[in-house]
Amino acid sequence: MSWQLFFDLDRTLWHHEANCADVLAEFCSEFPELKHLDPAHVAQRYQVINDGLWEIIQEAGYGVDYVRNRRFPFLLQELVPELPTKERRELAEVLERAFTQRTPTRGATYPAVAETLRLLKEAGYGVHVLTNGVTSSQERKIAAMGLTEVVDSVTTSDASASYKPDRGIFTYAMRLAGCGPEEAVMIGDSRLRDVGGGKAAGMRTLWFDAPDALPPDGDSEPDGTFHHFAELPDALRRIGA
Repeated sequence: MSWQLFFDLDRTLWHHEANCADVLAEFCSEFPELKHLDPAHVAQRYQVINDGLWEIIQEAGYGVDYVRNRRFPFLLQELVPELPTKERRELAEVLERAFTQRTPTRGATYPAVAETLRLLKEAGYGVHVLTNGVTSSQERKIAAMGLTEVVDSVTTSDASASYKPDRGIFTYAMRLAGCGPEEAVMIGDSRLRDVGGGKAAGMRTLWFDAPDALPPDGDSEPDGTFHHFAELPDALRRIGA
């Protein structure tokens, strides 16, 4: 049996916080309206607002435009309320366009991601991405990390018309990979969406608990846990994969 590994992307392979913070810091140096702001504070508030909006669309099944139309207006309303409404709205539109163009070109990963995925590929594992995201931007992130040739398939929420933890996105991913749940492992940082969704779809699961991870978002118990990508091959062996 050839094991197929399905990796979440943001906060598992692609370092979401680091890449977003890099772009937001550029904004604070480029746009006069933001130059008085602390880039670290801007990044922290952006993450809170963005994550909250993603929670809404994943629960309700809305498209990603719901997030993109709101995150920078909400951020600017909080951080620069003194700007006139029209200027704030226009600036939010400019920032959103720049953010969606720039962020997927950033390739910061967690330590040992690239070398570990290449090692697993050479060992005969199938390597796939299964992500709640938009295909165009997620494929650009994979390219920015230098992993395009390593990844066998990419399943996104827009392609599958469903979000993790819905069973549909996992079924879509396994069909794309040509495997059944008995030979599939879901690997990700979310106890709710990756572990819980993967288990419900019949897959084995590994939880990536990074040193700088967010608090667990659910209580689904994974088959195994690892904290650094160099530990992943041993974690797979421990669960029999």
